[in-house]
Amino acid sequence: MIITFFIGSLLISLPALSRDCFDRAGRYYRIDPDLLRAIAFRESSWRGKAMNIVSSTEYAVGMMQIHSQNFSHLATFGITPQKLYHNSCLNIYTGAYYLSIAFKRWGYSWQAVGAYNAGFKINEQQNLKRKQYALSVQSIYKKLKQRRH
Repeated sequence: MIITFFIGSLLISLPALSRDCFDRAGRYYRIDPDLLRAIAFRESSWRGKAMNIVSSTEYAVGMMQIHSQNFSHLATFGITPQKLYHNSCLNIYTGAYYLSIAFKRWGYSWQAVGAYNAGFKINEQQNLKRKQYALSVQSIYKKLKQRRH
C-alpha cells in the first residue's frame, strides 16, 4: 500500500520531459515505456541526478544508473558520464539501448530485464541476482500499469 502511494506520488511529480523521453525511447527501441519507467524507479527512484559510487572507477549515473563499465563503449558515440548525468533524456535512451541488447540476446523476458542489472554471466549467483532484480522491477511495473487503468 505504501509503495503504491509512493510510486503514484512520484509518477505525478515526474517531469513532463522525462515522461516524453520514456515514451520516445520506448517507441524507438520497441520497449514498453512503463517498463523503462519501472527500471528507472528501481534504479534511482526517478532521480535524474542519481549517483551510485562503488569506487573511483566503478560507479553508475543518472535515472537509469548507467554503469561505468559501459563508458568506453558509449564514448564511441560521443556519450560521456557527464552527459549521462546532466541529460536525463540521454540517460533514458541509453538505458533503453542496453535493455534492448538484453532483449536481443534473451528475448523479451524477465530474465533479460534481470540482465539489465546483473549482466549475462551464467552462474547460480548471477541467475539469482537477475531473478531478484526482475521480480522487483516486475512489481513496480504492475503497480504502474494498475495506476494507469
